[in-house]
Amino acid sequence: MASSVRSHYERKEIESLFQVQPRAAQLLLEMLPTTAIGRSRLVERQVLAEFLDRIHKANDPSAELELIRAQGGEVSRKKLRTLVRRDVEPLQLDSLPANIEFIPGQMIVSFRTIEDLAQAMYSLARAIETDGDELAKRYEVQEVADDGSPKRSEFEAMLEELSNLEATRGNSATPLQRPTAS
Repeated sequence: MASSVRSHYERKEIESLFQVQPRAAQLLLEMLPTTAIGRSRLVERQVLAEFLDRIHKANDPSAELELIRAQGGEVSRKKLRTLVRRDVEPLQLDSLPANIEFIPGQMIVSFRTIEDLAQAMYSLARAIETDGDELAKRYEVQEVADDGSPKRSEFEAMLEELSNLEATRGNSATPLQRPTAS
């Protein structure tokens, strides 16, 4: 827990962290000072760490637990200033590994082992979570305006005809969005 970057833990995370049932996790939260977010109660990482240290250092952990339970947890009315709900640091788009290359509409991942590929994909997922909009802005293929070429016009006509057929058959209440050709 000391190496975690999370600022707060909720019931589900306490369940998996301590391998306990939902009710036991809820009872633990009721003993500790928490912050209410909607219907959820969150305990600060530092408060949880101090609780664990207190139980660990106690000569009689059961008596110490009863003392903590008797004191009861309070629900803070303070608004959270920061809430970090993930255990991994965010990864910026410019910090992606060198084995991932982008050009508009394409991504190239070079790897020697499956582990290299998995690490690259994990890094990409973290970067998308952090900078997904910027990635889209830089590398998504922009729709090409109709240049009047016969092939483009023919394709557009086929898409329109397909959309009209689907609308007349009643398969769809609204015509489907037409895919764009790139």
